[in-house]
Amino acid sequence: MPDGLDRTGAEQRLLEREGELRCLGAAIAGAKAGRGAVVALEGTAGIGKTRLLRAAMELAAESGVAVVSARGGQMETEFAFGVARQLFEPVLTGAENGERELLLEGAAAPSAWLLGGGRADRLGEPVGGGDRSFATLHGLYGLTAKLAARVPLMMVVDDAHWADVPSLRFLGYLARRVHGLPALLTVAVRPEDPGAHGLLLTELVAGPEVDVVRLSPFTLDAVRTLLQDAFAAAPLEPGFVHDCWTMTGGNPFLVTQLIGALRARGAQPTSAAVEQVGEMGLETVSRWINLRLAGLPPSATALAAAVAVLGDGADVVLTARLAGLDLPSCDEAVDGLVSMSILRVADGLGFAHPLVRWAIYAGLPPRRRARGHRDAARLLWQAGGAVEHVASHLLAAAPAGDGEVVDILLDAARSATQKGAPDLAVRYLKRALAESAHDTSRPELLRELGTAEQNAGQFEAAAENLRRALECTDDMAAKIEIAYRLRTALVWSGRAHEVAPALDGLIAEATARDSEGALLLEAAVAGALQVDLSTPRGLRDRVRQVVGPAFAGEPVPPHVSSLAAVEALFDNEPAARVLRLAEEAVRGWYQAPEFARGPIKAQLFVALILAESHSLARRLLDDEVEDARRHGSAAQFLNAAVLRSTLFHRVGMLAEAEADARAALEAAHLHLRTGPSGSRPSAHSLHAPMAVAVLVDTMIEREEIGDAERLLTETGLADADSPLLLFSFLIGARARLRAAQGRTAETINELLALGARMEGAVLTPALVPWRSQAALALAGTDADAARRLAREELALARVFGAPGTLGVVLRAAALTGGLDERVDLLRESVAVLEGSTARLERARSLVDLGASLRRRGRRSEARTALERGMDGAWSCGATALAQRASEELRAGGARPRRLALTGVDALTGAERGVAGLAAQGLTNRQIAEALVISLHTVETHLRHVFQKLDITSRKQLAEHLHGSHEPASP
Repeated sequence: MPDGLDRTGAEQRLLEREGELRCLGAAIAGAKAGRGAVVALEGTAGIGKTRLLRAAMELAAESGVAVVSARGGQMETEFAFGVARQLFEPVLTGAENGERELLLEGAAAPSAWLLGGGRADRLGEPVGGGDRSFATLHGLYGLTAKLAARVPLMMVVDDAHWADVPSLRFLGYLARRVHGLPALLTVAVRPEDPGAHGLLLTELVAGPEVDVVRLSPFTLDAVRTLLQDAFAAAPLEPGFVHDCWTMTGGNPFLVTQLIGALRARGAQPTSAAVEQVGEMGLETVSRWINLRLAGLPPSATALAAAVAVLGDGADVVLTARLAGLDLPSCDEAVDGLVSMSILRVADGLGFAHPLVRWAIYAGLPPRRRARGHRDAARLLWQAGGAVEHVASHLLAAAPAGDGEVVDILLDAARSATQKGAPDLAVRYLKRALAESAHDTSRPELLRELGTAEQNAGQFEAAAENLRRALECTDDMAAKIEIAYRLRTALVWSGRAHEVAPALDGLIAEATARDSEGALLLEAAVAGALQVDLSTPRGLRDRVRQVVGPAFAGEPVPPHVSSLAAVEALFDNEPAARVLRLAEEAVRGWYQAPEFARGPIKAQLFVALILAESHSLARRLLDDEVEDARRHGSAAQFLNAAVLRSTLFHRVGMLAEAEADARAALEAAHLHLRTGPSGSRPSAHSLHAPMAVAVLVDTMIEREEIGDAERLLTETGLADADSPLLLFSFLIGARARLRAAQGRTAETINELLALGARMEGAVLTPALVPWRSQAALALAGTDADAARRLAREELALARVFGAPGTLGVVLRAAALTGGLDERVDLLRESVAVLEGSTARLERARSLVDLGASLRRRGRRSEARTALERGMDGAWSCGATALAQRASEELRAGGARPRRLALTGVDALTGAERGVAGLAAQGLTNRQIAEALVISLHTVETHLRHVFQKLDITSRKQLAEHLHGSHEPASP
């Protein structure tokens, strides 16, 4: 019986919910017309959410909208993607031959790991043993898009406050994208009962894209209607209706429970009867339920307790065994409980309302509850139940030193990790440790727990458990892997300085037993010292010792050559040498152990991007992102997307840079909430500084200064600081924002502080040209200091030799130098940048050159430079620079054409990419899936493309793109 509506004749009525149903009806109609939406029904327990959802589902079905539904449950919060599986498994089970495979192909393929079938057997393991969380989320979104493309779709999740964490993440992921689909997502939640995952739920319901419908209690008239239906044969005494309304607060479920309590006593509809119920202390739901149970045989109480332990959907035979009943006694008890509207029989045994289950479950003594869950786990395991279902009961049972329980929980943890739920794996493994009474099993459990915590972004906890695993492990190969993972956990929890003390003892031990493993760990320590700018100069000599053979040209493994590439970069060696070392590592990185490849790749990407091998970096990063989308972990996607966004920004592809940075921020945000309450943010959040740096710089180029400041505030990075290398990008971007805001003193202070930290650790201006930025800020107040800093950086940039970096520094030297040399240095900057992929920096130098020439009265040359600079800025999407060029042209007497250019050159990189795929014949939805963007974004890009190319159909795209169907690349 939904939401406690008793068998009173009012069962089929939807009292006082006409307005809410109209709202849902409008959302259903919108989804049918292709306008996706998210609607959240909010209301206290028993307020009528389920009944309203059922009416909306019926309305959707009548209008030709397909409906899939799920319901959260208190026993399913520890079941990985339990709610998501409820939504999709019935559809896949009912699919015709071949249709299931088609549904699970393409963008939906990663969800095959969770739902079975499709390409699940061909995706392979996630790189580095990571979790599948990101890939699974995108796969489920891809499956949703496919289903909605066949027929408009309504997705309903009741009791979402009891949904499992992975499913809540999926619902949040979908909610931000559903507006581009012919789909309606509807969730019902209790605001007063956010469950164990309140932050995730709050973000889902409170998002700007969500329409919230709040259900109010029944009025006096609605309560009167229910009472008239219940006591049709007897007149209602004056005051009786009002007393019932007052006692229940107008809550529909409580009204029906009060009616049931009165009927159980054979009471008449009088105020005296209501007072009598109140005098008996039956204010609470549990007491009302107990009153109704009192009229049934003891077998009914035992059965109700068994169903409360097993949860909704309990198998009748299994429930009978747990309750200690034979089947005839069980059937009799079921009949009695159904007649009292306590149980319902549909897809197994369940309660008429979650509050009924809560009342009975809460009434069980704690030790009896724990014993019941252990017995339930045993019965489920013997019956061949899913390992996650068994494990969910073991989480609620008391440890008893049972080795079989440890094995079950370990299997459940591995299954959860494979399905993209590492946080649940952590819970299973912690419970397995509590169960384990054998020291011999603890090293494996500790290693598995530390790895799961690392996958879930709980790096501080991971570090401690990996330390413990290292201490009690004897196998050298296992110790080396554990130590390497410990290194990563320490770095990403902001404790890079602890890596050397933690690993030095093992390195000494491994030197005699496994020289290759010892070198791998030595490189791991050196890498940690390298990314921590607070490392004392003496300790940095240790890095030079490790990379010495690579610098001498000797053959070295990839973990040494990648480290050497970064060290050469930081030491401001010529870019050609940096690239030679990096390319050597690229050729051999698959020789490294799988658990070490992530850090090696990160080192390589940094070296390739900053030394300006942008084409190779782009190909490798594209492969990494695609691999992460298909079957990789969130950590793999984060590393690749953040670094690719940096690459895109450096080559002037601002739209692409923004898309990757926002995707990385979202992926990082999905992992911020997996740690225990009160713990520091997930280490995955350390990807945020680089992503935010790209977004801030992009917003500055568009003159969105207020938005950039809000982003810093919202992400908590307005004043954030850290000696970790990643924060250098953020500090540089934040300083540029302060300069754009006219906050010159803050700009100078921030940059000089960054320079003091980097000095002695990072010489290259390719990372953050802090001297040039500080020089430009100082030019108006301390010209001598500005010139000195600019000249220092110019000397370094000439040694480094990469054209993008040199062009930027030449421009700063020009703008802080004397008037006589300004034009010459700007000409050199433009000439150097002509040979680079740094399109935006070339445009910036052209505009500065044109402005300088105009001020010297050389209008013709100035106009040429300014027009080229304006065109380049606009093609990159740098509207602020384009506007400045336009103003300079006007000041020189020219009449610049409108900024919004037409033709292929006017297309941004993002528009060109979408147009190229459309020219190949892909539909808008296929383009959205391929690029992991919303359908609305695809439509917007194509609308702009059609306007700029002055075309009216997709057939004209190929001709106007000159036969090029490929997205723009650096």
